[in-house]
Amino acid sequence: MAQCPVKSCEICENSSGSRYCTDCEQFFCKSCEISHLKSKSCRSHVFKDADIANPEVRTSICKQHGEKFTYYCNTCTLLTCNICLPTTHNKHDFCLLDAAASKARSLLDKDVSAAEDSIKQAKQKISTSQLSLRKFEVEVENVKKDIVERVDAIVNVLNDTKDSYLKSIDEHRMKESQKLKQEILDIKKGTEKDQAILNKMKSSISVDNNLVSITRTETSTPGRIQFGLVSTKPEPEKLIGNLNFVNSSTIERDHSVKPSTTIKVGDRVRVKPSVEKPKHGWGNESHQSIGIVTSIQGQDLSLNFPENIGWKGTLTEMELV
Repeated sequence: MAQCPVKSCEICENSSGSRYCTDCEQFFCKSCEISHLKSKSCRSHVFKDADIANPEVRTSICKQHGEKFTYYCNTCTLLTCNICLPTTHNKHDFCLLDAAASKARSLLDKDVSAAEDSIKQAKQKISTSQLSLRKFEVEVENVKKDIVERVDAIVNVLNDTKDSYLKSIDEHRMKESQKLKQEILDIKKGTEKDQAILNKMKSSISVDNNLVSITRTETSTPGRIQFGLVSTKPEPEKLIGNLNFVNSSTIERDHSVKPSTTIKVGDRVRVKPSVEKPKHGWGNESHQSIGIVTSIQGQDLSLNFPENIGWKGTLTEMELV
């Protein structure tokens, strides 16, 4: 601990000031301290060893009277000295400075405690939020991964189907081509044979009444290949799945939702909690209303709510219950 440099006694100025009066804020030697405490007005003064005293911390002085502040006026919220009190604050609510400081310290301690609690709660909230953020980011990456894997699986299936179709077409083409080429070759050979016979007949002087057998000149027609295109546009949601953004509170609340996402006529359905406003708007129904599906046309459906008969909606807005 740093010690104050030794000062001279401020009373006799001959001896070293080894003692410090906290009330007078002055350095005393031991002899002057004894004389000081014998004075009736100074008997209650407190002395400390000079080497542990902190003379830099001094009590504020009343600028008007030059006296130390000893009281605190609660009415004016001001410090007062012994002279100010009876002249200016005699009818006010006041107390000793130490009592006011103790009260202020108590209130400050409560404020400090409340601030520490608030900071502790804020830190806990930050920790919880950071954990939730990390879980959310992991969930996002997992969903993206699932979508990519699902699309890759569908693409692989489509590629396998494409390869199978093309292979079947090539095999059919090879078979029909070979068959047709053989028939063409047979016709050529027969035609050449018939031409030779005809030339021989022309060179003969006399022609017999023998009948000439002409080679058959008919060929078979290759079997046709047909590919029946799907008449409707493919719906990605039915191939990959539905993507919904659901509040965490909704996940905990909706225990009655069925795992199946296929909706058909006669099913009991309701509007998904994640849908704030349906495509065709609200009527008297709400998210808690349960209706029966009466018809489905593409992505649009009609259903009967107890509050609204013939309500219109879309499949992506509804869930089974």
